[in-house]
Amino acid sequence: MNEVFELIVWRDSVCAGDDCDAPHELALSLPRESTLRQAAAQLLDVRYLASISGGKATWFLEGKRPLFVFAQQWTQPRFLLPPDSRVASFMLPDGKPHLQFRYWCQVDPDRVFDCLKDGKPLPDKYGREDPPRRRV
Repeated sequence: MNEVFELIVWRDSVCAGDDCDAPHELALSLPRESTLRQAAAQLLDVRYLASISGGKATWFLEGKRPLFVFAQQWTQPRFLLPPDSRVASFMLPDGKPHLQFRYWCQVDPDRVFDCLKDGKPLPDKYGREDPPRRRV
C-alpha cells in the first residue's frame, strides 16, 4: 500500500499586491513514492504559480537544492535532477515549507537553468548588471 504524505509548498510573490496572502501556501497530498516529475505535474496542473503580464515569469523549485526550472512561456519544467527521483528525498527536513518556488522575474529561464545546473551564481533577478550575489 502506498502511504500518502502532505507536501507543503510556498512561492515568492511577484509584486507588492501579491503579498496580501504570502507565503502563498499550497498543500498537496502525494503518495510517499512520488517522483519529481509527478510532483511537478501536480503543481503545474493546479496553476499554483502566478502569471505576469508579458508572459515571461521565471521560477525554480528548491528544497535541499534546486530541483527544476519552470517558465511561464514553457509547457514543461526543465529538471536539474533525474525526474524520476523521489521528491521526499529533497524536502527540507522539519521545515515549513518543504519546498519553495523562487521567482526570478523575467530573467531568461535557460540562463537560470544553466547557472543552477553548473553551480554558478544566478544572474541578478532584476536585470541589473552588477555581479550576481547568490550562489547555489
